[in-house]
Amino acid sequence: MKKIKIVFILPSLNGGGAEKVSINYLRQLDSLKYDLYIITFDESKEILSLIPKEVKIINLNTISTKKSVFKLIKVIREISPDIVYTSHSRVASFLLIVKIFVKKFYHIARMQSSPVLEKKYNEYGLITRLFYSFGFKNANKVISQTEAMKEDAIKIFHLKDKNIEVMNNPLDIENIKRSVNESISPFKKGKITAVLSGRIKKVKAYDLVISGMKDILSIYPDFELHILGYDEGEKDNLNQLANKYKISDKIIYHDYISNPYAFYSKCDLFILSSHREGFPNAMLENYYLNTPIVATTCVPIVSKLIKNGVNGYLCNVGDQDCMSKSIIKCIKDIKRKDIKNPKYSGSNFEDLLKKNNLI
Repeated sequence: MKKIKIVFILPSLNGGGAEKVSINYLRQLDSLKYDLYIITFDESKEILSLIPKEVKIINLNTISTKKSVFKLIKVIREISPDIVYTSHSRVASFLLIVKIFVKKFYHIARMQSSPVLEKKYNEYGLITRLFYSFGFKNANKVISQTEAMKEDAIKIFHLKDKNIEVMNNPLDIENIKRSVNESISPFKKGKITAVLSGRIKKVKAYDLVISGMKDILSIYPDFELHILGYDEGEKDNLNQLANKYKISDKIIYHDYISNPYAFYSKCDLFILSSHREGFPNAMLENYYLNTPIVATTCVPIVSKLIKNGVNGYLCNVGDQDCMSKSIIKCIKDIKRKDIKNPKYSGSNFEDLLKKNNLI
């Protein structure tokens, strides 16, 4: 039987949310049934270890999406795929040009964020919004992470309801279990540990947590905050804030961590402080691990999963007072051993292929 050729186009193999979700989808596919390819634009290798050895990786060494178009045309023409998956709006849009020069394929385009929130926070201008809209309109199927995101796409990008598939982000349960089993605690004994995870940028609102740490430390002097993620321009501001409150020794930065589950499975609580999220993967992984969670209601899925006083506490976006008080209550009242969260595994990529008669 002839194998179906599927190409995943990822701008990089870094540890970002869109990249990890894409690899989780790829890992759901059986290499005996599919010829699997990854086309990437740079040489970052943070999640390389998660990619099955049967997958063919093609690095265009172009860095930017715009500079990748001509090489992408050449490679897509050589592979002649049946299905192409994209994980970023910009790539989905530039694929319009690629399609002109290659054999027809089925394009599945995943939205990485809510277009309403992207518009609210001025992530890009009108011209780019129209460009993205045109790209998604010309995809055969668009993946939205939530029902709310689907409605946003219809409103902002003017997509048709029938062309959008709602697929909650998947978890790679097998990898999480293995990573936890292979890990040892990264924390010092006797410390009360909280974890923030994600690139260090303003939208993650890590300053909310740091600003309230003096209140937390007045009750729990052994409290430590561990931040996992690369700096994207906000670390200096956080350091200035920590120096102001004289708490720098209570904040530990770890940059990118290949096995964050050692932190997630051993910490006392996980914190999601964001102003906005597409679909909070790190929070989902901690939810699966029954970690106590303090989170802002930055996306509807948070309120569905986190129940006050049961498995964590919720705060409105930007509410610093609630954040510090909730962290104190979470430390006092909620322990991992007492949490039994309902099962969550997320969506399956092959189910999408079956539903659309692609296999």
